[in-house]
Amino acid sequence: MTAVSAAPIRVGPRRYVGSGQGIPALDGMRAIAVGLVLADHGGVPGLPGGFLGVDVFFVLSGFLITSLLIEETSRTGRIGLRGFWVRRARRLLPALVVMVLAVVAARDLFAPESVAGLREEAVAALFWMSNWMFVAQHTDYFSTGAPPSPLQHTWSLGVEEQYYLLWPLLIAGVVAALVALAYRRGVPVTASMVRTAVFVLAALGVLGSAVASVALASDDSLHRVYFGTDTRMQALLVGAAAAALVVRDWRGMTAGLVTLRTRWARWLAWLLPIVGLLILATAAHLAVGTAAEFRGGLLIVVAVAAVLVIAPVALDQTSPAARMLSMGPLVGLGAISYGVYLWHWPIFLLLNGERTGSEGWKLFALRCAATIAVAAVSWWLIEQPIRDWRPTFVPMLRLSAATAATAAVVAMTVLPSGVTFPRPGAGPLIDSAALVAPEVPVAVTTPVRQRAPGDVRVAVFGDSIAWTIMRYLPDTPGVDFADFTTIGCGIARGGPYEYVGQELPQKPECDSWPARWAQRIGYEKPDVVLLMVGRWEVVDRMNEGRWTHIGEPAYDAYLRGELTRALDILGSTGARIVVTTEPYNRRAEKADGSLYPEDQPKRVNAWNSLLRSVAEARRNVTVLDLNDKLSPNGYYQTKVNGMVVRADGVHPTPEAVQWLTPWLMDAVTRR
Repeated sequence: MTAVSAAPIRVGPRRYVGSGQGIPALDGMRAIAVGLVLADHGGVPGLPGGFLGVDVFFVLSGFLITSLLIEETSRTGRIGLRGFWVRRARRLLPALVVMVLAVVAARDLFAPESVAGLREEAVAALFWMSNWMFVAQHTDYFSTGAPPSPLQHTWSLGVEEQYYLLWPLLIAGVVAALVALAYRRGVPVTASMVRTAVFVLAALGVLGSAVASVALASDDSLHRVYFGTDTRMQALLVGAAAAALVVRDWRGMTAGLVTLRTRWARWLAWLLPIVGLLILATAAHLAVGTAAEFRGGLLIVVAVAAVLVIAPVALDQTSPAARMLSMGPLVGLGAISYGVYLWHWPIFLLLNGERTGSEGWKLFALRCAATIAVAAVSWWLIEQPIRDWRPTFVPMLRLSAATAATAAVVAMTVLPSGVTFPRPGAGPLIDSAALVAPEVPVAVTTPVRQRAPGDVRVAVFGDSIAWTIMRYLPDTPGVDFADFTTIGCGIARGGPYEYVGQELPQKPECDSWPARWAQRIGYEKPDVVLLMVGRWEVVDRMNEGRWTHIGEPAYDAYLRGELTRALDILGSTGARIVVTTEPYNRRAEKADGSLYPEDQPKRVNAWNSLLRSVAEARRNVTVLDLNDKLSPNGYYQTKVNGMVVRADGVHPTPEAVQWLTPWLMDAVTRR
């Protein structure tokens, strides 16, 4: 790249209306970048590394902004910081404010877990600090568990805006230092001197950022590397370094008045974008976002690949790659790419598989169509009018700050802290696989609890669904419930197992249930036992050295044996047993809207059939159809008769527990 030169050769005027920068191929690169992001968030097969599209955006921003700043310095000898920041605010802030307020207004349509921290997230987004808030919260971008925040994507806007704040100041400082040095030596400051100084500054920044990302990357600190401004700045500065190195006449380039002068330079400019595109395609296909990839320099490789495309197509707009990227659909998508990025994530969360009844390519097409439609409206009604607005008496910088502050106040007023939604990790709303329950002591040291004459003593065994019911159970006169539930444990033993796409180890207490249950039953001697299991019996599990699941004959035989053992233990003192069916669940969706294996109805049906077949041979066992109660229409339901009965796709809400209690009471007291 160092040998590529540009000479201002006039080839005729070129008119272009797009992103405002005047180079169609760069809008094509914007389209590629946002397309990768859409593919990643939409679960398109073969593109798990679509998240790297953000780095392409970063390189573009670094290249364009630095080109404009150097060009302004060449023309005026200084950088108008106020004007620069006003232009950035006019371009980015209005649509962001509208999107954030729209998410706040539509908060009831999102999963309760995903909007648990919406108040803080909205304020952070409006002040361009989302990335550091997610670092502080230890947010895992690559987690496949609970639904993420509808504002999580604003982290990248925070990184860019922090760059827009600091980078012009650094360049202005470089120019001031050069002027002072030149004044002492009695020589003028040339554009070449400015470009060289900016290149050195950017190159040092790239080196520091890349080293930091490699050094900090680990399984425990991946979120810090992914969201941190310092570790992600390398892509922005790679673009900045390229601009300082190769751009000589930015206005001529945007007007189509610049081309490469030598044949070898043109050949190089034709070849490098092809190499860059191949590297980007390979990274998007292979990368999955592991700490090992970040330690291996994934971010800097992608940034360099992106600049191998961006710089040459900006210099030579007649190359094959530039012509391909200048195709109408790509340019059109690139022109509205900011709005597409801004709106796609909340739209993707709203248009999920449960709500639309679709998945895969059909759902992806629906989501993309809705996103592009909203982005187009945003472009024509918000972004462009405000960008072209030239008020005479309004101080724009102060207006921008006031707009962000007002929107933040609105969000804080609408979403008071601590009363709107429970946070993930509070109560049963947390993923039950991630909960660490206190170990149940084996030794019994407390005396038998006294109960009123005639009370029915009910011992409850089960997993986090039973635990949730016990937690929110109201007063039950005449029935004394004893809670022996264990979060995250059923009757299936061994492991590891897969849950919501993640491989998890089996908790030790989950494997010791036979001895623990036998002790509890022998000590309590209940009248009735309520057993609620099934969630952990339908997951993919390592058994006898291989992955298996319900529906496979050998594993079905194992589960049948474990269930028989459980019923033998629970009924050993003569207690009547009430065992509930496993309800349909929808803990989370894959990116394409499809269900994880443990949430597939056929697995739940298989378990419930197995349970009934074991129970029907026992006179002391009654099957209570919790699945029919929570899913009366034969499929997973968040609401029954207008009442929200599921908090997170698995656990009953407090209101649902109140509603279920008379039904459970009737089952355990029935003779």
